[in-house]
Amino acid sequence: MDQPTVLIVDDEQDYAEFVRDILENDWDITTAYDGASAIQHFKEKEHDLVLLDVNLPDKSGFDVCSAIKQLDSQDNTSIVFVSGMNTIEERITGYDAGGDDYISKPFQLGEFQSKIAKIGRYQQAKKNLTHQQEYAKSVAFESMKEASQYGQVLQFLKVSFSCNNVFTLCNSVFETLGHFQLNCCIQIRLPDQDISMRPHNRSCSPMEDELFDMLRNKGRLFEFSNRLMVNDLHASILIKNMPCEDSAEVGRLKDILAVVIEGFEARLMDLERQSGIQSVLKSLSKTIPLVKTQFKEHERRSVAVMDNLLLEMGSSLHILDLTEDQEGFFIELVQKAMIELVDVCDHGKTIEHELEQIAHLAKSLAVNR
Repeated sequence: MDQPTVLIVDDEQDYAEFVRDILENDWDITTAYDGASAIQHFKEKEHDLVLLDVNLPDKSGFDVCSAIKQLDSQDNTSIVFVSGMNTIEERITGYDAGGDDYISKPFQLGEFQSKIAKIGRYQQAKKNLTHQQEYAKSVAFESMKEASQYGQVLQFLKVSFSCNNVFTLCNSVFETLGHFQLNCCIQIRLPDQDISMRPHNRSCSPMEDELFDMLRNKGRLFEFSNRLMVNDLHASILIKNMPCEDSAEVGRLKDILAVVIEGFEARLMDLERQSGIQSVLKSLSKTIPLVKTQFKEHERRSVAVMDNLLLEMGSSLHILDLTEDQEGFFIELVQKAMIELVDVCDHGKTIEHELEQIAHLAKSLAVNR
């Protein structure tokens, strides 16, 4: 721990050296022999304690005290007047000027050391409290900053739910990361195509596309220089200006980017599923009318075939010279076949209904995404 600092201001050099000898083991000491020098020393370096003679050759110690107090805007310095005069009026004047204590000359060594030690402890306690306050402010500031950053991430996740295509989704990422002053580009890998883009719907450079292809399988986070590749299965984000000089900020940004890429990937897959449902719905909307038409045509032709069969059998049975029982047997076979054919047609209608139910379900899924 650094020694506390004291400025001894007295026009009697022998006395100043005497006080120096008393304090030199515990204090870092500076001496001045007039008011102007004392003020200049204080301008160059604030001291924890000023031992100030009241009677100086160029100006009053009270004036020097007032000048130092003006320089000491944070009230970090204790000023103790040391004077051969010990009147009530002088003490009041010293307190009015900003003094913290008053020691009369000549002083008793024990009393002097006790007062100075007490002031030293007071100054150290004040420094500790200042450091604690600064640390608390720093922690509070970092906490608020971190909360704000994660608030941006939550806002991105919320906005992503309303993105209906990959381009608006990418732009929401660019907007979010722009709040962190991060310059980035994105690659999306879909079954039918790869898309890579910069902000404002600009295409990536050939070098950026090459980096995506080389680093897409290098793990969730891959650092190189001041760049960071953030990967997921179907998407990657290339950050081109990571603040490498601030390790705490880098750690926070990595956590944030990991959440962003997961949210991006999830919404991307949701859009793909929605697109698949739309494709299925579109296909069904074409298939169901076609199935209905074909079933109706099949039913019409089947009935016509059976009607013709019955007509031909009725007109031809006499040629075969069958008995009445034999004719009844053949007619019964044909009627049974017609009943089975009706069941087949009814089953076809059931299939039509099931297809319509599937189309209705697909449509409701598409609407609710």
